[in-house]
Amino acid sequence: MGKGLPKNFNPIEFGSWMGGDRDGNPFVTAEVTKRVILLSRWEAAKLYEKSMTKLIRSYSMEKCSKKILKTTGKTFEPYRVYLRPLRDKLRKTHRAIEQYLVNNKLLNEKNLLSEREEILKPLRVVRESLEQNQSENIASGDLLDLMRRAKCFGINLARLDIRQESSRHSQLLAEYIKKKLNQDYSSWDEDRKINYLSTKMQSKNLLKNFQFKNKENKEVWSTFKVLATQPKECLGAYVISMTSSASDILSVMFLQKEANIEHRLRVVPLFETLDDLINAKPIMEKLFSLKWYRKDINNKQEIMIGYSDSSKDAGKLSASWNQYKLQQEIIKLAKKYKIDVTFFHGRGGSAGRGGGPIQATLRSQPAGSVNGKIRITDQGEVIQQKYGYEPLAKYNLCSYIGSVMEATLNPPPKPKDSWVKLIQSMSEISTSSYRKNINQSSDFIRYFKTVTPHMALGKLSIGSRPSKRKNVDNINSLRAIPWVFAWTQIRLMLPAWLGTAEALRYSSIKKFKKTLIDMEKNWPYFNSTMDLLDMVLSKVDPEISKIYEKNLADDKLIRVGKKLRFQFDSVKKLNDQITPKEIYKQRKSFRGPAIIRNIYSEILNVLQAVVMNKLLKKKLNRKDKKDLNDAMMASIAGISAAIKNTG
Repeated sequence: MGKGLPKNFNPIEFGSWMGGDRDGNPFVTAEVTKRVILLSRWEAAKLYEKSMTKLIRSYSMEKCSKKILKTTGKTFEPYRVYLRPLRDKLRKTHRAIEQYLVNNKLLNEKNLLSEREEILKPLRVVRESLEQNQSENIASGDLLDLMRRAKCFGINLARLDIRQESSRHSQLLAEYIKKKLNQDYSSWDEDRKINYLSTKMQSKNLLKNFQFKNKENKEVWSTFKVLATQPKECLGAYVISMTSSASDILSVMFLQKEANIEHRLRVVPLFETLDDLINAKPIMEKLFSLKWYRKDINNKQEIMIGYSDSSKDAGKLSASWNQYKLQQEIIKLAKKYKIDVTFFHGRGGSAGRGGGPIQATLRSQPAGSVNGKIRITDQGEVIQQKYGYEPLAKYNLCSYIGSVMEATLNPPPKPKDSWVKLIQSMSEISTSSYRKNINQSSDFIRYFKTVTPHMALGKLSIGSRPSKRKNVDNINSLRAIPWVFAWTQIRLMLPAWLGTAEALRYSSIKKFKKTLIDMEKNWPYFNSTMDLLDMVLSKVDPEISKIYEKNLADDKLIRVGKKLRFQFDSVKKLNDQITPKEIYKQRKSFRGPAIIRNIYSEILNVLQAVVMNKLLKKKLNRKDKKDLNDAMMASIAGISAAIKNTG
């Protein structure tokens, strides 16, 4: 207790995929990725130069170490002389990048700062010199702060993750194999794909002079070629969305090898749909059983868990349980093959996309899944809310550190067999009910498209991708963010509770009552799941959805709305009935601020419904249309601010 952090330690590292996430976004090209990395390096070099200038101005002392004197020779201001070359290189870096980005001037990478060690090495020498010469306080001030910033933020503030959909890599390989072998790669079985890619990982470059004709394949290959030219410290992981097979992972490893990426990005499978969550274990076992694969990854594997698409696919309760099971299975598998696993949680801000208090979230993960480290996304929609104000930013970052420590040192208990059996049954019932609701009639889809403002969400400047994966008119093609966001706007928040009523009804019968109370009181996972459900239910206002229906719906759609409200009432009653009294009282006391905000945001919902109705009119002049669209955007932002966890 009372000890400071070690001088060479930083507990948090930042990553980003802004400019790297091309999953379904045709505007994120190889050139865009290159420019985003350069912009980050430009910004970092400017910030470091400013700090270095401040240090140089402060360090007028003459007494220094022999190491510094050896470089500077005899001088009255050795620290200033010693640090100026680094400051000059930082200045040269940001000016050269600026000239390239603005005036397209040739960029010589050899003249630029290319790794954080170029900053840290001279600063260490200065710190050692100060400590040797009775200036420990000075060494532990601005200098140590700068060293920690350099260690944390590197040369481009945040390592850039690349994200691409698995089918794009398969499509690229299919073109090559069709041309070279005259075979259809997509028709190969999984074992043949794995065998082919494993063999080719040991061969010389096959794609070196290959000319792709397909425009999409050209772009994918260009991205790999650009990655080969970037400093290793600028890049993080290569995330494969919609991973459904081991060959999806091997194909990215193969393409990195073919592109001559010297320091290859770690390849991170993202398991998103319910089927992918269930199949994650056999997929990873196929890979871990390959000796060359274990050697190639240095026995370290990162796995990303998708919250958004799994919830949209199967409902929140089922997705949550299968995410938990995936981690349990992978931990066992990793022990068997001696793999060090890191889980990357792709959470959003809303409960329907894995949102919720970080302390409760990490405490509810399976024992051993938070082993001193974890990766978590904070989506764009909640960054301002969590980090836009310095005290809040400090609180949230400290919460992450404390939660990881607690989950590592005091892991939750292993769930009892009776708990697992009951939650498994609840999960299956919930999935069946959820899917029945969203697939049983075209009126449900029409209700979503007519009554919610999902089309307007595409005009907000907060999304990194189009609202649909493919131009297909169904729920499956729709991305999870607008799906959750739209239901939140009309205050039904359906993705977080739909399908849960049947599961709660099943679990609340006399046979399971004791088990259910035991789970609620003693299993952090289940307690956290039910707490999030309760939080969502407190923010739902089914009466608000009637206002939208009055302005926008026909009789058939009003019947859909009535059915949804009936199901919500069932969930609410069952949740109140099965929650132990002491927990119920505690939760009720937490919901006060949300209920107060609900009252003030109601007028925005009324206005939004009226605006949506007016926008449907065909004879609108340009000014009226612009005014109505502006009002629409303002109402969306206001409702989001009131609901808080909307993203």
